Amino acid sequence: ALLNQMTAVYPEWDAQGVYELRGGLERYVKTFPQGGYFAGKNYLFDRRMEKMPDLKPTNEVEKDVRAKCCVCLQKWTVYGGQ
Repeated sequence: ALLNQMTAVYPEWDAQGVYELRGGLERYVKTFPQGGYFAGKNYLFDRRMEKMPDLKPTNEVEKDVRAKCCVCLQKWTVYGGQ
């Protein structure tokens, strides 16, 4: 549903190669504790804030982060509402 909404708002956005995980990211990371094909961190909308593969070293996870601050363009993984 979210992919449909995004392509409706941003028709130029290419959703090819984007997949929904059956059982969600939590199940995927439990199945593949080294991360499998998942790269970086996943933002969570609760007090946990983020989910990373359990057995992948933190410095490797940090290298995989693709999110950037919209102001300074530095890698950024901490988000907060106003």
